[in-house]
Amino acid sequence: MKQAYFFLTFILLLSIRTYAQTGRDVHGTVTDSTKLTLPGSTVKLLTATDSITTVTDAKGAFVFPGVKATQFSLVIQSIGFDPVRRRITLDNTNQPVFLRPIILKTSTTMLNTVVIADALPIKVKEDTIEFNAAAYPVRDGAPIEDVIRKVPGADVDASGNITFQGKSVTKVRVNGKDFFGGDLKTATQNLPADAVQNVQFVNDYGDQANLTGIKSGDPETILNINIKPSRNHGYFGQVSAGDGADAIPQVAGTKDADRYIAQGNLFNFNGDQQIAVLANLNNTNTSLFNFGGPGGRQGGGGPGSSATNNGITTQRSIGLNYRDSWGKKITVYGSYSFSDNTVNTISTTIQNNISLSNPTTNTQTSNETDRKVNHRFTFNMEYKPDTVNYLKISPSFSYAGVHTIQTGSNILARTDTALTLTDYSYNSLVHSSSPNYGLNVLYNHRFNGHGRNFSVNLGAGRSETDQYQNPVYNYISGNPNAPLNQYITTDSHTDTVSTYISYIEPIAKHSYLELNYNYKHSNTVADKETDTLSTDGSINMYPLLSNDYTYNFIINRVGLNYRFIQKKYNYVLGVTGQSALLEGSSLDSAPTHLTSYNFSPNAHFVYNISRTQTFSANYSGASNQPTYSELQPVTDFSSALYPVTGNPDLKPEYNNTFSVRYNNFDFTSGNVFFSNMSFVQTDNKIVANTITYPKKYTLNNKLAGTIATDYLNAPGYYSASAFYVFAKPWEKRKYNLFFVGNASYTNNISYISNVDSTNYRETTEKNIAKTLVLSQGIRFRVDITDIIDAEASSTYTVNSSQNSISQSGIQDNFRSLVLGLNGKNYIWNNWTYSYDYTKTLYYGYKGATNPNIFNTYVERRFLKGNMATLRLSAMDVFNQNTGYTNTQNGSYTTQTNANRLGRYYLLTFTYRFRKTAGTAPKMGPGPGGMGPPPGGGFGGPPPGGGPSVD
Repeated sequence: MKQAYFFLTFILLLSIRTYAQTGRDVHGTVTDSTKLTLPGSTVKLLTATDSITTVTDAKGAFVFPGVKATQFSLVIQSIGFDPVRRRITLDNTNQPVFLRPIILKTSTTMLNTVVIADALPIKVKEDTIEFNAAAYPVRDGAPIEDVIRKVPGADVDASGNITFQGKSVTKVRVNGKDFFGGDLKTATQNLPADAVQNVQFVNDYGDQANLTGIKSGDPETILNINIKPSRNHGYFGQVSAGDGADAIPQVAGTKDADRYIAQGNLFNFNGDQQIAVLANLNNTNTSLFNFGGPGGRQGGGGPGSSATNNGITTQRSIGLNYRDSWGKKITVYGSYSFSDNTVNTISTTIQNNISLSNPTTNTQTSNETDRKVNHRFTFNMEYKPDTVNYLKISPSFSYAGVHTIQTGSNILARTDTALTLTDYSYNSLVHSSSPNYGLNVLYNHRFNGHGRNFSVNLGAGRSETDQYQNPVYNYISGNPNAPLNQYITTDSHTDTVSTYISYIEPIAKHSYLELNYNYKHSNTVADKETDTLSTDGSINMYPLLSNDYTYNFIINRVGLNYRFIQKKYNYVLGVTGQSALLEGSSLDSAPTHLTSYNFSPNAHFVYNISRTQTFSANYSGASNQPTYSELQPVTDFSSALYPVTGNPDLKPEYNNTFSVRYNNFDFTSGNVFFSNMSFVQTDNKIVANTITYPKKYTLNNKLAGTIATDYLNAPGYYSASAFYVFAKPWEKRKYNLFFVGNASYTNNISYISNVDSTNYRETTEKNIAKTLVLSQGIRFRVDITDIIDAEASSTYTVNSSQNSISQSGIQDNFRSLVLGLNGKNYIWNNWTYSYDYTKTLYYGYKGATNPNIFNTYVERRFLKGNMATLRLSAMDVFNQNTGYTNTQNGSYTTQTNANRLGRYYLLTFTYRFRKTAGTAPKMGPGPGGMGPPPGGGFGGPPPGGGPSVD
């Protein structure tokens, strides 16, 4: 019997020892005080001899498998919450342990006692996706643009333009306020990444929607950059200067040109007061501001990057951005930007014109030099006298002046027989100036109720255009149609006033009614005079090409919306009725008076599936008025081969837009999936009616042998697009695999007319151009800090169009395959070798080459703190930088080849400087002392103060 007891005791001790070796699973959940789970929280288990860290999943749950200890501590932290430390004691059973939910309280001070094991890379919110800059490390001194290149769903092209989830980013803000009027590259290419806390991509519905919460229409995609609190006081910036030369002349028959660049930026912050100054001078196609003209990019944290824009640009620019708080109630911010650019573009365009019986191909060569001068001034004043009133006043001014000299030739031939119809050369001089003035006032009042709100937005502005054109034609074959020497003067201005009024009334705890009214009135006055040069040298007015035209466009729009809000979801359902009036008068035509009425629902729905998943859908309707050139009933012969005549009887378009978005981020795996889809259907689409006139057309000699255009309203237009990105990271994002896809389909409408050469009867047929664009890309990135940062990529794109009017010999299927390898290798701590190789394979382009573009540089950092950099760059090493683009619509297809900046070398010196502090230096006790500024400044700490972390 004793042997049996001894045997049982031995078995029990063995089982206990065996359990101690295998351990048990410890499960838990992290929530906030409202019992909402907190995915992405960091949980660390500490024993006397070891520690292990994990992250909560999408449901806020965590598990530690095989825990052997019976006593341990848990340290739990989540961004925005106070950390918690719990002491846990377990019994000696072998059952899994399920802890009670661990509740975190919202933090009022910044964390500085707990070390985060891994930066939380992404936060998915209702209309915002936030990326932590620390999760995407780059080299010291690199611009924030290099961080954006790494985030899933974002794409930065060679010119520095950014798309996110397939949509163009239209504006940039810094700490929630417009930076340099929203000019994107001023921030992304000049702000150093080490000064940035995070970047946010925001679907923005406008200031008024942000105040009222009633969202409708198609949102803008805005980039908001938040600065670290440690950069709140002090200054930082850099200056660069570089010199080099072309390897071969950019233009045949000319000498090699010197290449140079000089630029600098300075950011000076003192709490709420922030000043930024930018300047740039170069002839390397690198732009500082975007005024709608060509621009380049400067990557890699310094000058000397490849320029892949059409033409060769000499650029001079400077800008100032200012922000400050005038007392406790007024915040002001604004900017001034100036640029003076000269661009030379040499291009060849092949245009295939669709026709019922006379298909033609026009081959155009052009050498164009543009001198562009731009000014832009923006200013905003926000006044908050108390917690219920808000006033924002925003005056603005811009000026665009262009002086163009162009020479070229046109050869028009039959597509089927290659018979030349017209052959002429031309010289053209164009000078235009366009000042624009605007004022916007937004007022919002929140009543002392639960959501009752009133807001009004008033706007007024004037845009002017003064233009002088002097086209001169020299016909080699074919009969002249347009006057051989024209002097065209156009003076026009448009005055616009508008108002948007919104009133919101709560009808239950979670629901509201909104009544809104929108009024817009634009008045356009245009005076166009065309003079011609007679054989005796006198200048005479040409009445058939001159006109005074005035038109008014008035919109009255009334809407009623119902809004319902819950934690998991919210939605807006509404109806909108809109009337539009278009009336015009001209010297030589009867007055027009057109009215239209549109009625449409609108809806906005957001479902927060979890803290890491959101789904949203949006539907809206909006009108689009015809332009001045589409309305004016006078022929424009500034292009002799393609005269244009407006139609004063056009109705405004009405667009119905439906879109959906789905965003998902898995905290456990780090996988990212973003997607969106949109569909647009247009009533009364304004389309071109292309009329091909025979070479012998005696009814109007000026139209003989031309391809004229006028405009009509047409039904049947719609378009659809879709985008997705899937990102799979490994080893804390050291390795990333991206799949990115785009698709778009357009059902375009146009009318093709042909005039018979015998009886001059006009035959018109509707052409439906179905255009499909598909693009699929794959990228693999390796990112090991201070060792390598490289990416291999491949993108295949198909651009295909089918016309209901079949045309033989016209290319309508363009394809391209782009293979790329770019990266930086960091050697011996202070050396960097950078490479950027792209191989493009074109299919379907006439005469296209398949260029190899290779840009490279070697860089050395030196001086204290690596403040200085010396870089030797070689751009377009193989000298094959060529650009091909194609355009397709219902009337024609085009292929364009333009010159680009070729091979050159550049040696650049860059010096960075920095002196910052998290809080203002104290000046002793008493009224003269300076403490931490209030929150909301440029990277200022939140209310309550606390230390800051860089």
